[in-house]
Amino acid sequence: MAELLLGCWPFDITDEIERLLQPAANLADGVIERGPAWTVFTVHDGAELIAAANVRRTVDGIAEVVLVGGTRFREWLRPLDDTIGKWARDEGCTALRAFGRKGWAKVLGWQVIGRESGMVGYERAL
Repeated sequence: MAELLLGCWPFDITDEIERLLQPAANLADGVIERGPAWTVFTVHDGAELIAAANVRRTVDGIAEVVLVGGTRFREWLRPLDDTIGKWARDEGCTALRAFGRKGWAKVLGWQVIGRESGMVGYERAL
């Protein structure tokens, strides 16, 4: 295993990124959003893409991690959380927010802010 490389993906979403994000999208409305309001983060193990996240900034200063997908999440989840958090602070955001299955509460360690239709809302202050 090479050193993990994390950062903003400066190009269009590739088929490889889409394959990683689509399972999470399928749990919601099936759509992977694109455009200038969205920032994609990637995690590479050497040349291999192993994870991606699709993030947007809201008008109220929150960065929402809308989709995350990949393999070997225990290796990259914390570093990705740190990377997205630093970016969000630099963008003037005051918190990160995400929605997902209840099992993520143990893994993320973020505050639970609500539950609806089998999904849990999570948030952490920046």
